[in-house]
Amino acid sequence: MIVFFVAKQYVHTMRLRPYGEEDHWLTEALEGDPEVMRHLGGPAPLGRARQVHERRLAAAGEWYRTILAGPHDTPAGVVAVFGTAWQGEEIAELGIMLLPGLRQRHGVAVGAIRLLVAEVHASGRVPRLHAFIAPANAAAAAVARRVGFVSGGTVDVDYEGVPIRCEHWALDLGAPAG
Repeated sequence: MIVFFVAKQYVHTMRLRPYGEEDHWLTEALEGDPEVMRHLGGPAPLGRARQVHERRLAAAGEWYRTILAGPHDTPAGVVAVFGTAWQGEEIAELGIMLLPGLRQRHGVAVGAIRLLVAEVHASGRVPRLHAFIAPANAAAAAVARRVGFVSGGTVDVDYEGVPIRCEHWALDLGAPAG
């Protein structure tokens, strides 16, 4: 599926493709960028990006997608739904990371999340998605709200061994589309 979005008066295309070996550089760029990682405890220590990349490649049954945007299918970031333990149960968590600059604040996050949510919903395997957003990350909260997530209050979570205070957001998917 391809979605169109408007950025500075130009119409662009966007699509998702499964995350692959060729995306290691993208994970290195995202995990090592101070702006991207500012709400997640700062840039990743040396070697963590390789571990994250390998974990994504090995994640059977989870949805890790590379966001391709613009007329040349330029990688813009990663959007994912993955299983994680929270409050004693396994949940489906949504996460997104965009390269800094033109990829942010132009509808790419909303479009990518909508594409992935449609894919996850159609699978019928996930009744509810969760997202954990730092209270200071107003842009991410606005995206969550636009996509239909509802805030459930502030909680403490662990991100790669770093404790972080976050706002818990949830989106009920209900029955599969079709």
